[in-house]
Amino acid sequence: MKFIVDEASQGLTVGEFLKARGFSRRVLKRLKNESKILLNGDPVYVSTKVSCSDVIEVDLSEETDIKPSFVPLDILYEDEHIIVLNKQPGIVVHPTPFHYDNTIANGVVYYLKQKGKKGGFHPVNRLDRDTSGVLIIALNQYMHHFIQNYGGIKKRYIAVVKGTIKEDEGVIEDRIGRKEGSLIERKVVESGKKAITRFKVMKRLPGFTVLDVEPVTGRTHQIRVHLSHKGHHVAGDTLYGGNCDKIKRQALHCIEMSFLYPVKKGARVTFKAPLPSDIISLIEEPLDF
Repeated sequence: MKFIVDEASQGLTVGEFLKARGFSRRVLKRLKNESKILLNGDPVYVSTKVSCSDVIEVDLSEETDIKPSFVPLDILYEDEHIIVLNKQPGIVVHPTPFHYDNTIANGVVYYLKQKGKKGGFHPVNRLDRDTSGVLIIALNQYMHHFIQNYGGIKKRYIAVVKGTIKEDEGVIEDRIGRKEGSLIERKVVESGKKAITRFKVMKRLPGFTVLDVEPVTGRTHQIRVHLSHKGHHVAGDTLYGGNCDKIKRQALHCIEMSFLYPVKKGARVTFKAPLPSDIISLIEEPLDF
C-alpha cells in the first residue's frame, strides 16, 4: 500500500502515521523486522519523522505454512487484499487437529499458489462447518485487523426454524457461555458473554418460519443458540435440538456482509451470496432477500 503524507501529518513518526491508518502494533513490528516499510523508496525505522509529500510504501505480502490442496471455491470477489467466498456447507474453514486438510484455508492457499500469488489466510468472519454463505478472507494481517476493528461489519443470515414465530420481528439479548463438559456446545447462561441477535420474519410456512437474522455481536454459535433457547431450533441443527428430514445440515446461510473498505477509499462494500439449493428446497418457494 502507498500513502502520501499530508500537511496535517507532518512531524509524525512513520509508526504514528501508520497507526492512524489502522495498522496494529503487532503488524508494524513484523513489517519493521522484515524491512517492509519504505520511506521515499528506502527502508525506514518506525520512529523516523515524516514530512509533507513524503511517500510511505508498505509491503503487505505474506507467506503461510498452510498446506495447499485443491478445494472447490465459489469466489464472489477478489483483489490483492481479500477474497470473498460463497462458502459451501460441509467444509471446515480453518485447519484443526481433526481437520488438517481439505479445508477452505487449504483451498485458498492452493488457489493463490496456482495464480502465482502470495497471501496469508485470515478469516474476517467464521462460519461453522455446515453453515453456508459469505465468507471474507483477508490475505494479510493489516487488512484483517482493519476490517475487524474499523470496518463496522454488518451481517445478515437467512435461518429456517421449526415452528411458527408469532411476532414479526424481535431482539434476543440472552448471554451465551460454554456448556459444561463440552468443548463445542454453547448455551444461554447468566454468567456468559453479552450476545444480541435481531430477527425479522420473512415468511411463515407450514411447520417452519423463515427469518432474516442480524447477529449484532459475534459469539460462537450465537444464532443457533439464541433461536434454540427461544424454542425455535434451526431446521437440521441436531447439535441444538433441531431435526428435519428435508435438509441434512442446519438451515443457516450468511446471505450478506458489508464493511468499510480502505481500498475503496473507505466506502462501504457489500457482498451477497445466493441461497443454496438445499435451503431453497426446504422453503419450497423463491423469496426475495
